[in-house]
Amino acid sequence: MSAGSKIKKLKPSELMEGIHGGWFRRHFGAVLIIVILALSYISVRYDCVTAMEQMQALSRRLEVVRTDVQRERSMYMTRTCESSMQQMVDSLGLNLQIQSQPPYKISLQ
Repeated sequence: MSAGSKIKKLKPSELMEGIHGGWFRRHFGAVLIIVILALSYISVRYDCVTAMEQMQALSRRLEVVRTDVQRERSMYMTRTCESSMQQMVDSLGLNLQIQSQPPYKISLQ
């Protein structure tokens, strides 16, 4: 330790009391800056977590919509194929129609 350093010896009663109001008055600017930085950090962190949760929810929703689009596209292609086949059958005069009921499965037991 250097001879020029100032070390204040605290009494046990001062240690038990904690930080008194005079300390806050002397260091008001530093305490205010630390409090503002802490609140800013909490606010930015909250906004970031909220935005990440919203992005995850939207990603899940996008996957559901993509699946629905694929299903609708498949149904459209099936119907288009069926209607073109029906037109071809009608033009040939075969008197065939698309069944309204699915075929029955016959199983031997």
